[in-house]
Amino acid sequence: MFLDKRGALKIFESILVNLSGGPLKKTYLTHRANLDSRLATKHIGTLVELGLVTKLAREGSYFIVTEKGQDFLEQYHELIKFVNLNHNVHSD
Repeated sequence: MFLDKRGALKIFESILVNLSGGPLKKTYLTHRANLDSRLATKHIGTLVELGLVTKLAREGSYFIVTEKGQDFLEQYHELIKFVNLNHNVHSD
């Protein structure tokens, strides 16, 4: 089991980034996002509820990022850039 000290948003980002390359089975996604199965189930479930990820019904347990999920990821990355830029300006 992995000890995960990342916050939910960072975990969401990891899941969405991994799914951006195409559909993945939950087991592969769990491994690539460096999560234990309990955390993966919890966070994937939340992302599905938010409409950021969807399960491909005909494909079994494959998940894919939605357009809304891609938008979230782009906005998240912009926010991180903004925060880092402002942090660097104020730390000089």
